[in-house]
Amino acid sequence: MVDNTESPTDTISERRQLLKLLGAGSLVGLAGCAGGSEENENTGGEEGASSEEGSATERSYDTLRVGVYGPLTGPTANIGEAKRTGWEVVAELINDNGGINGAEIELFFADSESEPGQGRSAVNRLIQEENIDILGGGYHSDVSLSVVELANENDLPFIIDESVSGAINDAILEQNMETVFKTAPPSQAYAVAWGNFVRDLQESEVGYFPFEDQTIAMIAEDTSYGISVMEQTAEQVQEAGWEVISQDEVPLDETDFTSLLARIRSQEPDVVWAIQTNSAGTGALVSQFSELDFGEAHFFHNFGLSVGQALEQAGTGANGAFTITHPAEIPELIREKGWDEAWAESTELDISGNAATSMTNIEVIAKMVESAGGVEQFVEMSRTEWEEHVIGQDPITGGVGYIDFQENHQAAWGGPDTIPSIGYQAVDGELNFVWPFELAESEINTEFY
Repeated sequence: MVDNTESPTDTISERRQLLKLLGAGSLVGLAGCAGGSEENENTGGEEGASSEEGSATERSYDTLRVGVYGPLTGPTANIGEAKRTGWEVVAELINDNGGINGAEIELFFADSESEPGQGRSAVNRLIQEENIDILGGGYHSDVSLSVVELANENDLPFIIDESVSGAINDAILEQNMETVFKTAPPSQAYAVAWGNFVRDLQESEVGYFPFEDQTIAMIAEDTSYGISVMEQTAEQVQEAGWEVISQDEVPLDETDFTSLLARIRSQEPDVVWAIQTNSAGTGALVSQFSELDFGEAHFFHNFGLSVGQALEQAGTGANGAFTITHPAEIPELIREKGWDEAWAESTELDISGNAATSMTNIEVIAKMVESAGGVEQFVEMSRTEWEEHVIGQDPITGGVGYIDFQENHQAAWGGPDTIPSIGYQAVDGELNFVWPFELAESEINTEFY
């Protein structure tokens, strides 16, 4: 796997050690911001493993030291809890089944607290003090944008599990980050999914479909995320033969949409589509839509309605509405890998898309190291060898789809044989997985139309 003619500092592990000695890891002074080692314990049962134990020259190869980060505390700690459980469940399963060529996975945690600076500091502690071999995790795209630079500076292999921004891929390519790869589809995937979804609904003639005029009114929260996805979705549905009759922006914290909806209703759209991340705003928009008589019009919502708080607030008013999210858990694949049973034994939480991406993250890391020949062969790879190895890897089955990294360091997405976006229908306070039809767990319930 490794060319013996390479210079002594050509492997990832050796170059990282040299960077430390030369002071290239100048962010070590920030490590104190990451919190004490008691908040970042490893799953091997020992706290605060010393850096000497993880050094390239003195270490043993009976463990793979995996660092993972996410919002373990702070405003999105509920997501962090699901992610942490996902990492732990799959790492334990792999270890119980013989590990990676006999080597066990040892997890080290870093808490981003949903802040880029804190995320960078916490990950830097894992690099400088814990001598991790590889990094996984992620959630907020702005945090990951900061962390990818740190991983690149330290020659650290990094597989991002759940940050969608295309700016991450731009940074990877522009700065030639050979060690960094991204699993989650970009935000463009939402737009492509909606275009495909309306085509499929027209062809299947379900609900009020097919429509003759094919008109759609669009609403987006006034964030860069909301506006960009609305614009991208407008392009995709137009390519599918739909006419976008209006595009409205609303404040992120808006909860009164009665005047806006009344105006949209006067346009007699076939579909009203919205994108929001605020649960209170989503619940209000859905319930207010249901209170007005839109006739034979469908309601679509991007992401926000997939959050339990929004679905609960909307109540029965959400019945029949469709929402799309990605990446999302695919029950069939999770059952196939036995992750559902292991999850149920570890927590009372439901498996969410956040959990499924973290479970997939550990599986991908393990498979990449295993196919490299084991831990020793992996840590002795050069940057270029690692890049070629990841791109050349056969697709890996995960809980969100099949992971197949492309030349641009992005996992392929968009279809049942890659990482699909998942469409749900709201039915009596629950979300039924109804699309893509090839993967769906339920048929669309037509009693609401």
